[in-house]
Amino acid sequence: MKKARVAIVRCPDYDPGRVREAVAEAVSLIGGAENLTRPGETVLVKPNLLSARPPEDAVTTHPAVVQAAIDLFTGAGAHVLLGDSPPLAGERQGSYRRLLEITGMSGAAEQSGAKIVRFEEASVTVRQPQGRCYRTFEIARAVAQADALISVSKLKTHGLTFLTAAVKNVFGCIPGRRKALFHAQAAEDPEIFSQMLVDLLGAVRPRLSILDAIVAMDSDGPVDGRLRNLGLILAGTDPVALDAVASAVLGVDPLAVDTTRLAAAQGLGVADLEAVEVVGERLEDVAWDGFLEPQSKNRWTQIPKPLRSMLKNQLIPFPCVTSACQNCGACVTGCPVRTIQPGRERPRIVLGGCIRCYCCREVCEYSAIGLRVRRLSASLRLIRDARRAVLRFAGRR
Repeated sequence: MKKARVAIVRCPDYDPGRVREAVAEAVSLIGGAENLTRPGETVLVKPNLLSARPPEDAVTTHPAVVQAAIDLFTGAGAHVLLGDSPPLAGERQGSYRRLLEITGMSGAAEQSGAKIVRFEEASVTVRQPQGRCYRTFEIARAVAQADALISVSKLKTHGLTFLTAAVKNVFGCIPGRRKALFHAQAAEDPEIFSQMLVDLLGAVRPRLSILDAIVAMDSDGPVDGRLRNLGLILAGTDPVALDAVASAVLGVDPLAVDTTRLAAAQGLGVADLEAVEVVGERLEDVAWDGFLEPQSKNRWTQIPKPLRSMLKNQLIPFPCVTSACQNCGACVTGCPVRTIQPGRERPRIVLGGCIRCYCCREVCEYSAIGLRVRRLSASLRLIRDARRAVLRFAGRR
């Protein structure tokens, strides 16, 4: 059986020349751009443009990596488009233009000759008959009409999916607030949310995935985590295998990431590292020590179902508005369950309705949404009371 191939190439910083060489080498090691596209094809390069943050914040894919990817396929004779659907910012041309300028994407497109598209301009419905939870998706027409989708993602932690990399990056193919619907439906159960992403991956298959891991983010990503210089570019045609290798670089079991585990089990990619051919750098030579999990990592399914509603507000970190708030209203608009209310000085989060999807943190440009957990003594007391309630219930049966 032919192994999935994933390339790992060192790149110490975002110097444009070094990034261009690293991306070109990584893609060459898995076959080369000339073998991944044909002259005249329309190629859509899709970065992770989560919010209007400058490249040095490492919240979005760095423009040097995006430009290097565009240059590769332009050089292979393809017509290249550049686009994404960031939460809220893509809904209006002006806000989208501002995000592209702040993230450096406008400059990358201008220098490389790519045409910028806004996913919210038009959408189409695509079907995925093999989907386990979702069998239809409304995606951007630009994605559906492109001959090839090139995913250029950012390596970060994520509260719902543990890691966000190649597989999670396809979520941006769903335009605008339609993404909020999936958060509302699936966010309380991370496995359901991950299965939705796997179903979407089956409908939207990237021809190539490139991962920006030059500066990665751990701890409380995807917006306010700790930045660490990994100095790596990864590439592969199997996004699941790419995520599995990226997990291994971080010292994380690939099967601990629900999207990787579910996608592999359903035949959408390879998660077993024994079935992956790593080319370029050796995995053991680039392994990272000291990785920090997100405190918002959702372990909801590990809690017995009868206890979930009782323990939810105690055990799962909840978002809170901090003094950095500028009262711009983005969190109010971006909340998929409308549980954040406007206030005179700052918005107020109604915890009883909060589903812990952390969309408010993702759309906030000012890092003004923090995370808190209940005091340990209160949590232990509630767990004790819940245990007694379950024992009483079991005694009646």
